Amino acid sequence: MCNHHPVPAAMDAETKAIHERRVVIQALAAGATLTVSSAALGGCATNPETGEKQFIGLASAGQLNQMAAASWSEMKQKTPTSNDPRYTNRLKNIGSRISRGANRANQQWDYAVFDDDQKNAFVLPGNRVGFYKGMMDFAGNDDQIAAVMGHEVGHVSGRHARERVSQQMAGQLAIGAGTIIGGSQMSKRCDRYQDARQRAQCQQSASRNTALLSQALGLGFTFGVILPYSRKHESQSDLLGAKYMHKAGYDAHQSVKLWEKMAANSPSRQPEFMSTHPDPARRARDLHNYIRYQESLGSQGWESIQMPKSG
Repeated sequence: MCNHHPVPAAMDAETKAIHERRVVIQALAAGATLTVSSAALGGCATNPETGEKQFIGLASAGQLNQMAAASWSEMKQKTPTSNDPRYTNRLKNIGSRISRGANRANQQWDYAVFDDDQKNAFVLPGNRVGFYKGMMDFAGNDDQIAAVMGHEVGHVSGRHARERVSQQMAGQLAIGAGTIIGGSQMSKRCDRYQDARQRAQCQQSASRNTALLSQALGLGFTFGVILPYSRKHESQSDLLGAKYMHKAGYDAHQSVKLWEKMAANSPSRQPEFMSTHPDPARRARDLHNYIRYQESLGSQGWESIQMPKSG
């Protein structure tokens, strides 16, 4: 909730849980066999929901869906799911309304309630939405559950999984190429040594420096691309979720209340630049500003995720 190259080891509990829930996306980007065409390398498309261009050409929806299906099945086997109709029916009803608000009622959705106390929810490619009982219990009412549901549907309409996997694959290619080129240049410098022992020592040093270069490129990609884009995706999904809430007849202001509660529930967090998610207090403020702005537009509101212009 709240679908990356590895994040730093010093993760807070919330980020770690979210990171684990997205392991399928990690696997796709890190090692799965995906068909890549030359056209895909320049594959950008404009997303009709956000109005922004996205780089999504390195991973097809069909391939992501197939791999996510296997992960979804495995997760259901490892984590008990609830059959309590007070949870399952409630989630399906809210999900049905939100899918209509998002103009996606004609699509097939798969909902599951996992019998776990963590305050989290997630979505996998193929419209697979998972809620933990802890999240449903934490939400104060159906509107707040709808805020979370809208957020997850926002990830779907935002095509965030495809964009993230494509970014990671492109980044890994760039890191690999940079490491090879840099390592080659460092190794060439060792050719100046005639003495075999000096040349061997130089090659050992070049190998160590090549490894350090690879790590530095990886960290730069993580902090410079992956984490900022992850936070951007979360913010987009928050706004899309509020939009879908409004169109489904829910009180969008309850999304602000939810994130205010989340902020109060997690007073100690790592710095935002190290996190995959924006600070909960910031999310509450952004939602408040977005909702007020859309309401001020009257009949022309709630058609985009446009924020009020600053200044």
